[in-house]
Amino acid sequence: MFYFFSKTISYVLTPAGWLVMALCLALFTKNHTRRRRLIGAALGLFWLFGNSFLTNELALWWEYPPTAVPRDSVNRVAVVLTGGMTNAEKNTPDYRYLLDREADRAGQALYLYKTGAVQKILISGGMGSLPFRAKAINDEGQMTARFLRTAGVRADDLVLESQSRNTHENAVFSARMLRNRFPASQYRYVLVTSAWHMRRAVACFRKEGVAVTPFPGAFLSVRRSFAPGEWLFPNEQAFTDAYFLMREITGYITYWIAGYI
Repeated sequence: MFYFFSKTISYVLTPAGWLVMALCLALFTKNHTRRRRLIGAALGLFWLFGNSFLTNELALWWEYPPTAVPRDSVNRVAVVLTGGMTNAEKNTPDYRYLLDREADRAGQALYLYKTGAVQKILISGGMGSLPFRAKAINDEGQMTARFLRTAGVRADDLVLESQSRNTHENAVFSARMLRNRFPASQYRYVLVTSAWHMRRAVACFRKEGVAVTPFPGAFLSVRRSFAPGEWLFPNEQAFTDAYFLMREITGYITYWIAGYI
C-alpha cells in the first residue's frame, strides 16, 4: 500500500502535477476572473520551474557533491541502486541492453571497480510495478549486470538483489545481503546512485544500520551561470529536472513521516 501511495503522491506534489491541476481547474471553472488567475498561475509555475538558473540552484543545494575515488587498499563493495539505468520497457532482437537516463550510476560503479577502489558490486533493484501497470519487459538488475560483465567485471564479483521496488526496500534487502556475504568486519560499503537521489538513499541505509560512503553520479546540477537566457526564458529541460528534484524532496519527506529514515 505504501509503495502505491508513495509513487502516486510523488506526482501530485511535483511541478507537472501542480500545472495539470491549475489548468484543469481553469478549464472547469465558470468564473472568468478565477479562470484568468488560474491560467496566470499555470504560466507562473511553468516559468518558475522551467527557469534554468533557479532549478540549477535547487539542484546544487539538494544534490550530494562529487566524491573522490578511494585510493587505499581497503576491501569495498559498491552498492548500486537501479532505477532508470537501462530501458527495461523495450525489447531488442538480440536482447541487448539499452542504456537510459540514469546509466551513469552503472558507469560510476564500473569506474570504481576498474580503478580497484571496490572489489565487488551489489546491484539492488527488481521489477517493481504499480497494481495498474504491467511489470517491465526486462529485469533492470539483470540488464545492468550484463552491461557490467560486457565492460569487464568478473561474474564472480557481481551480486544481484532483485526483490526491492523502492529505496526503502533497497536498503532493507541489501543490508541483509551485505551482512551475510560481505560483513562490515571485512568490507566497507560505497553507495552509488544519482546525486539527486543520494540524500534519501544514504538516510535509508543508515536507518538499517549500514554505514555507507556516498559516491554520486548522474548529476542534474551544473556550474552556476548568470547568462540572461538561464534565468529569463523557461525551457523544458529545466522543467524536467525540477520534476525529478521536487519528486525526490517529496519522497524524502514521505519517508521521514513513514519512519524509513
